[in-house]
Amino acid sequence: MVKFANEKSVQEFKDLLGGLQKGDKKSKFKDRTDESSATQYFQFYGYLSQQQNMLQDYVRTTTFQRAILDNHGDFVGKVVLDVGAGSGILSFFAVQAGAKHVYAVEGSCMARYCSELIQHNKYQDKITVIKGMIEEVELPEQVDTIISEPMGYMLYNERMLETYIYARKWLKRGGKMFPSQGTLYLAPFSDEGLFQEVCNKANFWYQSFFYGVDLSKLRGEAYAEYLTQPIVDTFDPRHLVARPVKHSTNFLTDSEESLRISTLILLSTRTLRHRYTG
Repeated sequence: MVKFANEKSVQEFKDLLGGLQKGDKKSKFKDRTDESSATQYFQFYGYLSQQQNMLQDYVRTTTFQRAILDNHGDFVGKVVLDVGAGSGILSFFAVQAGAKHVYAVEGSCMARYCSELIQHNKYQDKITVIKGMIEEVELPEQVDTIISEPMGYMLYNERMLETYIYARKWLKRGGKMFPSQGTLYLAPFSDEGLFQEVCNKANFWYQSFFYGVDLSKLRGEAYAEYLTQPIVDTFDPRHLVARPVKHSTNFLTDSEESLRISTLILLSTRTLRHRYTG
């Protein structure tokens, strides 16, 4: 007899069996995504605590709500696709704006929780949850509007934008996308305090007698590693040492291939007299 710790584990087992029964049909998602990375990604977004973090982001949630409700003309009587629906919050906003029906596509086990919220709020005749990746599922019809929150750190991280653009295959001619464009701004900055904070972490490897072991051989490698790690934080704009440049992506017209940018900017530093932090 097989026992499971909770209902979430039962659903994950059912999803696994369902995938085996359908066979290993190669999808565009699997072509571009490492299996272990995909598993970790969907596990992360399958936690209610992570969904809570996003829902409690006041700026994020209210901005999406205002964008949808203020543009109700793109939703009233329309069929809508919510890509990576998560808790379903954008689907709820679409219905509040007058959507005829919403297809909420979610690849993680959060799809089950989303369905529970829909049932609890009596929206089951308005929102249909489809468990799976948009690259692998089939919708019963084309849609008028696509909604999603596809932006990662520095816009492109997590590669959700490729999934968002792929979803256009279900969009009617002249349909709308929310958001329709993303812009990444880049600028070098200098923050001596942050620089020293990072260097102090690497100073651990300067020890020559750590429990009788000399670690100093690795201090150069540790220093280089710390200085190449990204730091996600806010900072004072006065730390900028040059004007920002930008790179924009039009989600309605740009291709998936255009997202794979190897070089964005080549900035000469010979005329700047600052120690760069990032």
